[in-house]
Amino acid sequence: MSHEQFLQKAIKLAVENVDTGQGGFFCALIVKDNQVIAVSSNQVTHLLDPTAHAEIMAIRLACLQLGDFQLQDCIL
Repeated sequence: MSHEQFLQKAIKLAVENVDTGQGGFFCALIVKDNQVIAVSSNQVTHLLDPTAHAEIMAIRLACLQLGDFQLQDCIL
């Protein structure tokens, strides 16, 4: 996939996040080796957690997926 395709996927997920009432119009993807390894939407209001921004949630998921706290060669 191209960067534009990844961005379009993020936009689609962000719209879905608003439509389902889960939170704001924000989504983040983390890509490694041209594969999405983590995706999350903004969950601040849904979880009542001021740290649950889409980027932070995606980083947490990616670290779990990779079994490492460093996201080397990943793109957010």
